[in-house]
Amino acid sequence: MKRLKDSLADSSSFTVIAELTSGAGCSMEPIFAFLEAHKASGGSEIPDGFDFAGIALPQNPGGVSNLDPSDVLAQLAPTDLLDNLDFIPHMSCKDHNKAALNSALVGYRQRGVQSVLALTGDKPVSSKGVFELEAVGLLQLVSETNRNELLKGSHADPARARPFFAGAAVSPFKYTEPSQMQQYFKLEKKVASGARYFISQVGWDWKKSRELKCYMEDVGLNVPVLGNAYFLTTTNAAPRLMNTGKLPGCFVSNALLAQLQSENLDGHIDRCAQQVAMYKTMGYAGIDLGGVHDHATFIRILRRAAEVGDGWVEFRDNLCWPPEQAFYLYNEEGIRTTLAPGKPTLHDRCFDFMHSALLDPGHKGFHAFRKMLGKGNPNGLACKSVFAMERAIKHAAFDCEECGDCHLFENFGYCTMGGCAKGLANAPCGDANVDGTCGNEEGLVCRGEQIYRAAKAHPGGLDRLRKTINNPRNPSLEHTSSILNYLFGRDHTMKNAIITIGEDIHASIPKHGAVMRELHALGEGAYENASPQLDYMRALVENQATEGADYIAINVDDFGDTDPALAAKIMVEYVKLVRQWGKGVPACIDSSDDNVLIAGLKAWYNTTDPVKPPLVNSIKTYTADHMMPLRKEYGFSFIGMLIDEDSANAGTAQSVEDLVGLAKEIFGKAMQAGFKPDEIFFDTTVFPLAIDMPMMPGVAGYTYRAFETIKAIKADPGMKGVHFSMGVSNCCRDLPGRKIGICRAYVEKAMECGLDAGIVNAAHKYGTTPADPKLVELVSAYAAMDGDMDKTNDAVELMGEFCDSLRK
Repeated sequence: MKRLKDSLADSSSFTVIAELTSGAGCSMEPIFAFLEAHKASGGSEIPDGFDFAGIALPQNPGGVSNLDPSDVLAQLAPTDLLDNLDFIPHMSCKDHNKAALNSALVGYRQRGVQSVLALTGDKPVSSKGVFELEAVGLLQLVSETNRNELLKGSHADPARARPFFAGAAVSPFKYTEPSQMQQYFKLEKKVASGARYFISQVGWDWKKSRELKCYMEDVGLNVPVLGNAYFLTTTNAAPRLMNTGKLPGCFVSNALLAQLQSENLDGHIDRCAQQVAMYKTMGYAGIDLGGVHDHATFIRILRRAAEVGDGWVEFRDNLCWPPEQAFYLYNEEGIRTTLAPGKPTLHDRCFDFMHSALLDPGHKGFHAFRKMLGKGNPNGLACKSVFAMERAIKHAAFDCEECGDCHLFENFGYCTMGGCAKGLANAPCGDANVDGTCGNEEGLVCRGEQIYRAAKAHPGGLDRLRKTINNPRNPSLEHTSSILNYLFGRDHTMKNAIITIGEDIHASIPKHGAVMRELHALGEGAYENASPQLDYMRALVENQATEGADYIAINVDDFGDTDPALAAKIMVEYVKLVRQWGKGVPACIDSSDDNVLIAGLKAWYNTTDPVKPPLVNSIKTYTADHMMPLRKEYGFSFIGMLIDEDSANAGTAQSVEDLVGLAKEIFGKAMQAGFKPDEIFFDTTVFPLAIDMPMMPGVAGYTYRAFETIKAIKADPGMKGVHFSMGVSNCCRDLPGRKIGICRAYVEKAMECGLDAGIVNAAHKYGTTPADPKLVELVSAYAAMDGDMDKTNDAVELMGEFCDSLRK
């Protein structure tokens, strides 16, 4: 079967999608008739240079109930009418919550669907919309399912994965500065969330169609866009509904409506064909052709477009029907307009003052307010009083609906629950009228407009708005105090319990290492050209970043066993991949070879884009003089491995006093090199519990020494502010099961001693999810093995019980 992805990748052809809808009474007849006619022609009627790639099926367009795309697919599946055409369902968020959308994706994948269009969706006409997610959240969900599809299974076989090729919508046909800029900002957010292609909204203004391409080129977005060529004809009610605002987001001016009413059908077909030719000449990847009722008209439009070709400019007045007052980001010569500065309103000033005084962690008021509330018990008198005042004030000032997971700060003092007709996490949708008012509720100013104006009044506010993606609200917090949830870290601002160093990009992990070797074997261009193996590595990087990793570790030492220079070369490639796909999360450059560390460090900064300082793992006492001087040229933090050269070569254990002495030596050298204490992470090394058995009486276990070393360093005032890190997954090596549970218990116990960082799988949220008390008891027994035989016996007995429980 032909796929939309393949068609868009072929730059020699112009992709065509037919957007089909059912007939009156949800009849399948128009869809059957269209596909039967296409099959009968064998595709021979499609003009040269045009590639008819697939059909798109809207989901309840206009908010009116209709056949669901999945039902259309079910009726087409027993036939051969799709032939080699791709089936591209629209997925909208208006009727389904997150769980239902996920179920729909599972169903589509099982039936072979790969291309989807992710939309917020029209507000339902006669029922309540859901909108738990909107387009950005849905794209994130699709990306998550894609990563799971790529990474699932006991053996890596990325070539068999079937990830979705997800697209999204964008409207260049907005005529106020806030509405238009918000559309472009959201375009970028959709790309960051996983959109791989776009379809524009309907509109008849060639200047705006060109403007979209100019903006994408300006910001470096190389994502294919299909223009929406809607067959606008007076044989149906669409032009009148668009003119009167009954189809939100779609604008037909009075002049265009009058022109349509003066034309015959040939004139309508010509305009649509001219629009198709315009998109092709402007460099769009293709078109989504909608509003076409039959195959013959579809072919006629395409053939006429082929005839018009570059000559569309002759008809450009027939494709330019803006409102009287229109904002354009680019002028006639394609030069970008200089935007006027913003001015804060009284609303903006009041919000900024209150937030800074009470809710900014950098302000004394925040800490005093939090101290007054004690432990944040929602049933306590103080917290109940705060919630009562919050409800009254926020409802009056912000139209608050008590979501409990507030995005007021991210939205510059405007609520998108109470003040948005759809209650979107990421405003706006594409429904604003040409004057910036809401297309769904008469007289209401679009919330996206207000947010933009407030952001514009803040220094750096527009850049912050452009980059901020709000995660879906946590439904479990509804009707609780958002202020208390924020103050005590229960909402979307909740941070990791420990500094999380994502561990997945490691060549020694069998499954991941196998794909890394396959990728390298692809030869020149392997790390740039599309392949299942590169998709797999992208999924690993994005998965750790999305799960909240503070660093993404890269270790390719397995490639350097016989050729150390190869490991350095490959490290450079993976550093670039993390920089490209890591969503701004810095790399942890991990190697036992200083040359590999240096190569990775240089590669991280080999860019003109701003990047956060990376983490280097590791520096020892005997490599410090070689590595630390790099601090003058490159900013980085480092992990100091507490092992000396003699012990490393001999494999002998060191005492707590020895390990603390090594830490002091590394710390002293780091201070001389210009490092700050919080740029130093000490690693006391994790020994597997399964083999942590002292061979002689009076000898402490490795776990005991590791934990006691953390305590000793933590208590040393001379090293105040340093961090402690561990390669946590080593603790469960060789155990027969419950490895994540053991790691969770290990981290919980280590945090009691002062651990605040770890090389872990970020998805497991160590330190946040409580560990099994029985497993904490097991780890605690090993942490207590100070050489006393009774304590050793206790640990051995608990380990025996643990292993027996797994056998049962």
